[in-house]
Amino acid sequence: MILNRPFPLDTPSRQSFRYTFYAALCVFLILVLLKPFGLDELKNPKLLFHAVLYALVTFICASANTFLLPRLFPTIYREEKWTVGKECIHMCWQLIPIAIGNWLLTHWLYKSNLSWHNLFNFLWITGVVGIFPLWLNILLKQQRLLKKYQAGASLLEEQLNQPVSTPRAITQVPEHIVFTSENGKEQFILPPGEIRYITAADNYVRIYFIKDKQPTTYLLRNTLRKAEDVLSPFPQFFRCHRAYIVNLKVVQHVSGNAQGYKLHLKDVEELIPVSRNLNAQLAHKLPL
Repeated sequence: MILNRPFPLDTPSRQSFRYTFYAALCVFLILVLLKPFGLDELKNPKLLFHAVLYALVTFICASANTFLLPRLFPTIYREEKWTVGKECIHMCWQLIPIAIGNWLLTHWLYKSNLSWHNLFNFLWITGVVGIFPLWLNILLKQQRLLKKYQAGASLLEEQLNQPVSTPRAITQVPEHIVFTSENGKEQFILPPGEIRYITAADNYVRIYFIKDKQPTTYLLRNTLRKAEDVLSPFPQFFRCHRAYIVNLKVVQHVSGNAQGYKLHLKDVEELIPVSRNLNAQLAHKLPL
């Protein structure tokens, strides 16, 4: 089902403020140009002022939802579990506080009755006006991103299968990697070729490697940034995501969906995500 397809979860940023501003601007333009709900009876200065207030309600409510919900419910707002259906529910929820804000603002501006009937009317009008364009935008965005990253993954796949045309500079690197725990009391040593990837696990890093031809993991108390520093002499290791460091020499296949690129590693079932802002770096590093 299309509702179960992966969808990118945008982290709160300045760009999020820009999107909520555009939504508020659309509200302002609709009220000023179309003058619905009896606004045609207002003269221009008053009409503009009221339109600005309704747009401000949209901006505040949408911004609060965008920035607060991921922090209040971090287990729900995880990109690896985010889908088209969850994005639709999230966007529909955005309409509820906006409708309530418009209901209260209308009472303040026009002394309307604060009744459940009026609140239901605001919820109904806001839903009817907003749901269709929101869902249409989500579906179109999913299809556009899916085609974009599938095409990009095909190019990376071709690049991955091509032999390296120019010889790389040969540098002396250690035969083994030594990971040390944060307190310095624990060490874990293994050859770089055995490592498949490393991921963050709260205050630990989990190292996925091959031992006796079997996938194995090792949990070490440290940060991914410290692990990245330890791996810096080895060019095959690439931090492809805020939570993942991957061994590019064991990448066998690159696929793509609406969330971005996924790396398929030798002897590993899990697909390793690539942060969208690191796509260019990945293309530059492959093939290794």
